[in-house]
Amino acid sequence: MDTPRIREDLCREGGIALMLTVLLLIAVSTLALSTMQTAASDGTVAGFQNQEQIAFYAAEAGIADARAVVRNMGERSQVPNYPADFPNEANPETLSSVAEFRTGDQPVYYADPDPPTAAPIMYVGEGAPCTEGCNMTLGGLKFNHTKWQVNVVGESPSGDRKRLEVVATRLLAVGY
Repeated sequence: MDTPRIREDLCREGGIALMLTVLLLIAVSTLALSTMQTAASDGTVAGFQNQEQIAFYAAEAGIADARAVVRNMGERSQVPNYPADFPNEANPETLSSVAEFRTGDQPVYYADPDPPTAAPIMYVGEGAPCTEGCNMTLGGLKFNHTKWQVNVVGESPSGDRKRLEVVATRLLAVGY
């Protein structure tokens, strides 16, 4: 008489195994979906960071170009003409060819349209005089480092913008 009772217990336990298997399958599926969602959002964040870097590098290229403009200036009172000497927002300088970007838009840089000073590139003062270990005279003229404030904007193809402000120096004759 024990045999029918054992069979009855085994039949009841067969349903529990199926239920545990289904619950385990649901838990593993939830974990897999969560992992896929995390990977997708990480890719999106990486894309945003990439666009920010492109904008920053475009602004750095603008700084390099502005330093070249400063090196070619003859007087402290001189300010570049925009966009003839340095690009402005209406006429930005592109950094690459159209074929390098899927949308055709390219990273650009230009003079900051809203600089904290009177102009995006301007003379802001004299550096400290050279007193020890250097002779800053040439042809009877004494030279000193002059400081020039430069404000540029770099823009990525997606429209992210980075503003950079630097102080560049240039040797000019004292009492110019």
